[in-house]
Amino acid sequence: MTSSPDLASLYQMLAKEQRPILPSGEQRAILGCGYVGEAVAKAWKQEGHQLWGTTTRRERLAELAELVDTPVLFDSTDSHSSLSFTESLDGILVSFAPSKTSHVDINHYRETFLGGLQMLADAIQQRPRETPLQLVHLSSCGVYGNRHGALTDESVRLDSLHPVNGVLAMAEDMIQSLRSESVNVCILRLGGIYGPGRDIPAMLLSAAGGVVQRNGQSVPCWIHLDDIIRGVSFAFEHNLNDTYNLVNDTQCTGQELTDRLCEQAGLPLAKWLTIDTTDRVLNARVSNAKLKQLGFTLTQPSMVG
Repeated sequence: MTSSPDLASLYQMLAKEQRPILPSGEQRAILGCGYVGEAVAKAWKQEGHQLWGTTTRRERLAELAELVDTPVLFDSTDSHSSLSFTESLDGILVSFAPSKTSHVDINHYRETFLGGLQMLADAIQQRPRETPLQLVHLSSCGVYGNRHGALTDESVRLDSLHPVNGVLAMAEDMIQSLRSESVNVCILRLGGIYGPGRDIPAMLLSAAGGVVQRNGQSVPCWIHLDDIIRGVSFAFEHNLNDTYNLVNDTQCTGQELTDRLCEQAGLPLAKWLTIDTTDRVLNARVSNAKLKQLGFTLTQPSMVG
């Protein structure tokens, strides 16, 4: 009589089997598995989607293999890279971001965003024209620039004067040019991101009693990582085909926000400067009404409380 395998052998055997895809599962790719892309991958994996994910670093491939079915080494600054694997997918999240450095290299921005999107456009041109595709592109509310605190929705003309904003605006134009009868293109303009590992409220509280070396009269906007994940999934579930601000309800100056946080914590107020210390400034009360009108709700509507 043949003895049955032990549990360890059984687990090893199951690990080699093709992972089942739920009936609702789709074939999706995440182009850029950084802070946001990785979080989306975790959520989509639980939903049963078959996933591809890209990284620019070879040493991250093994780590990425725990999150996606097919990790891919892709660098939009490398002409030998290719996105041909996207040709038959149901959905693609474009989450490109330049490597973090203390100095903004505008050429690196162009290569990362515009170069990567050109490669994506080349791949999409190879798709059968009738095959449906949902594209979601993550942009930034920083493209609105300095609107002196005015209420700002998606119809406002973008700031193309600052080089970074100019690149981001061009990237939006490029992704929108891919829209067709079979390709939906949704652009989500994100606020400043906070969440696990990016505890912005704690950082602001650390300035209590001190001076923040930035203009406290500017109005920034914010979005929690959890709501980005939900916003991206909402876009895919509802086949969105337009541009939306994905921000929370906070519409106050940096000084006002810090004051509220310090008061809640019983700490002395911080003092912000009243002049700009950088040439790229977002100063706008960014509206999220357009996305909410479709039924989207926030789990983290405010950074305060």
